Amino acid sequence: MQLHNFDNPKSLEDLAGSAYTSVFELLHTGISIMSAEGYFLYSNKAFLEMFNLPADVYGKHVSDFFLTAEQGVMTTIRTRKMTICSSVTNNNAQGVSFRYPLLDDNGKLLGVIIESISTSIDKEKLLSLLETVRNLEEKVDYFERKSQKKPGMLYTFDSIVGESDPMEAMKKRGRRFARSNEPILLFGESGTGKELIAQALHSSSERAGKPFVTVNCAALPHDLMESELFGYGTGAFTGAKSGGMKGKFELADKGTIFLDEIGETSMPMQAKLLRVLESGEIQKIAHSGRLHSDFRLIAATNKNLAQLVEEGTFREDLYHRLNILELDIPPLRERISDIPLLTRHFIGQIMGHKRAREIHISNELYRVFGIYPWRGNVRELKNVLTSALYTLEGDGDILTLRHLPERFLRELRSDRPESREELPLEAPDLAKAGAQAERKTLMSVLASTEYNKTLAARVLGISRNKLYKKMRDLGLRAPAHES
Repeated sequence: MQLHNFDNPKSLEDLAGSAYTSVFELLHTGISIMSAEGYFLYSNKAFLEMFNLPADVYGKHVSDFFLTAEQGVMTTIRTRKMTICSSVTNNNAQGVSFRYPLLDDNGKLLGVIIESISTSIDKEKLLSLLETVRNLEEKVDYFERKSQKKPGMLYTFDSIVGESDPMEAMKKRGRRFARSNEPILLFGESGTGKELIAQALHSSSERAGKPFVTVNCAALPHDLMESELFGYGTGAFTGAKSGGMKGKFELADKGTIFLDEIGETSMPMQAKLLRVLESGEIQKIAHSGRLHSDFRLIAATNKNLAQLVEEGTFREDLYHRLNILELDIPPLRERISDIPLLTRHFIGQIMGHKRAREIHISNELYRVFGIYPWRGNVRELKNVLTSALYTLEGDGDILTLRHLPERFLRELRSDRPESREELPLEAPDLAKAGAQAERKTLMSVLASTEYNKTLAARVLGISRNKLYKKMRDLGLRAPAHES
């Protein structure tokens, strides 16, 4: 969730002390605003009364009053994700709370906003609350879309998805490296997100806000690479632009240049790269004067450069000049615990966050994702999910093995032959399992709402007509006294 349309407050303290909080005083639900460290900044009257809190709670820590502080507010602060669970105070006052992280445009955590309801709420108020929560979720969806990376925005370490130990260690080292002006060499298999890490390094450096220039060395023909990197002057060759052209190094002045797949450069080009790295001087084609650029270089490769040096295809002096700060990006198979996070992230990215909340992932799918080799890494995961999601359209809301592309299943069978018999790959069984799970959920919600169709539909987040259709499809009927 992102603060939006609050006259651009510089901090949550500005918001907590603004006229906007008068709106919160009109609500029957409890509202509280916490700092990024878990200190109270504001609480409306309903919140204070619900939990029997003193009026001077401002500036005190949530753990001073709530036994559930750790699994509630502090979990939201650590994970930057919404949490829903009971709130219990030291004097045994209870409620149910929704805790939303508040992020700024750069993804920095500003604090947490809490919405709480009493556990003794009656059915009429529950209906009203569900409508409020539904409206709030729509606003959160809007805020989430606004906070997504926009075209032209660079990634930061905070916006890169991954909380596994290897990823956290890599991000920690990357933040330290970003403070330096020395070259950084990124090692990572294809599809691990080397350019994203390069963007994050730039965003975390003192050069953030200055140019970030990317060059894919593997995509440039060798005879064009020199003019692309260093530029040329007027009349350099037939067809040259009038007035010449600035090269990538010149464009990266005061900023960062990222050379992807640097192992693909030719030996003559490597000599020119070494010169510009050592002196910052640009040798522009058909240009008599001297040009200098103040850039920071980040290079990336999926090859073993030390081995290329031994083979004589990569200059040893350039290798040692580049390999001052080395950052390894872990492959997906070494960060399997990140797959659920990446899956939900990509579903939201592909389908939109509103539709993404309706899509569920079967346990079988996550189990298979955990044993798959992922030779294409994160890029392959996104491609597989894209195919599966468009197969899912018009086929319910549960993503299962039968929606996966056949190429994925073939690779899985060839790589894990012992799993052929144990994987439930037959579509009829999965369809039946999905229907059984849906039937169980519907029965539970209908029972808890005493077969109040309006309330049940709202709890499930579907229309009343869709609820009736699902009941008919699954053979569910209301008790005789409700019919």
